Amino acid sequence: MKSFKPEMTIERAKEYLQTIESEAITDIAPIEMGELSRVFSYRVSTKLFVIHFKSDKDTVDKVKLITDRFSSELPIPRIVKAGTCDGLPYMISEKAAGVPVIAQPKEEIVRVIPDLIQRFAAINQVRVDHSSGYGWITPFGEASAASWTDWLASTFKEDQEGFYEGWTALFESSFLEKDMFDQTYAAMIDLAQYAPKERYLVHGDFHLGNMLSGDGRITAIVDWEMAMYGDFMFDAAVLHLWVPQIRFPQRLREFWEREGKEIAHFEKRLLCYQLFKGLDGLRFYAKKDDKPSYDFMKSHLISLLKQVE
Repeated sequence: MKSFKPEMTIERAKEYLQTIESEAITDIAPIEMGELSRVFSYRVSTKLFVIHFKSDKDTVDKVKLITDRFSSELPIPRIVKAGTCDGLPYMISEKAAGVPVIAQPKEEIVRVIPDLIQRFAAINQVRVDHSSGYGWITPFGEASAASWTDWLASTFKEDQEGFYEGWTALFESSFLEKDMFDQTYAAMIDLAQYAPKERYLVHGDFHLGNMLSGDGRITAIVDWEMAMYGDFMFDAAVLHLWVPQIRFPQRLREFWEREGKEIAHFEKRLLCYQLFKGLDGLRFYAKKDDKPSYDFMKSHLISLLKQVE
C-alpha cells in the first residue's frame, strides 16, 4: 500500500523544529492526521503547538489564508508560522484544546452533536462575497469554476494537474473499475442539477477526525486544505458518508426546521455529494493500492446507487 505523506521521522522533525524555533523543543509526538501530511505536536516552554509538513507550498498558503480570514468567526487554530525548511513546506499552529471527536466514546460523540450543528451553521453563515468562483479555494482566496456543478464535473475530467495527473491510467493499471465509475459519475451529475447557485464556505473534508471537542463542545475544526466555495450540504454529506449512525443530516434538518428554515432538495443534494465523495474515494484508494478500502467504498456506493433508482 502506498503512502502520499512526506517522509518524516520524529528525529528528523526535531531537527527541522530546532532550525525553525529559537527556543528549546520538548514533548514531540506524531499525530495521525490526513493522507497527505506529516503532523507532530510539540512544546516550547509552556505553550503547545502543532506542525504540519506538506508536500506543496500552495496548500500551506491556502490554509494560512483561510485561517487568517475566518479564524475570528470559526474555531480554527491560529497559524503562527509558515514557510519552508530545507525545501519542505510547513505550517505551525497553536494546539487546540480537546480530543479528536472520532477517538471519544459513543456517548461523548452523541453529546457533542448539538454543538457541532451550531458550528456547522456558523460555517455556512460566513460571508464569502469578497471572493469569486466555485470549487477549490486557491492560495489567493478565489476559486476558478463558473458554477458549482461545473466544478463537480471538472473534478473527474481526464486532464488533471497535481495529485491526480494521469489518473485515468488507473483503469488499466489498478483495480479501478470503469463501468462502476461511469455509472456512479452519471448518477452524481444527474443529481447535481439540484445544487443551489448560492456560494458558501465548504470545509471539504468534514469528518469526526478533523474535529476536536471537550466537555460536550467543539473546540476546533482543523485540516482546511480541501476547502471550497460551493454547497454547504457537501460537508453534511461527507460526515454522513463516514458516520451515518449519528444521523447528522437528519438532526441538521430538524434544527433548521425549528428555526423556520427549509433546505431545498435536501435528499437529492445529500445523495449527490455522497456519490461524489465515494467516487473520489474509489479513485484515491486505487491510486493508493488499498483494495480493502476500495471494496468498502464500492459496497457503500452500490447501496447509494439503489437510492437513485
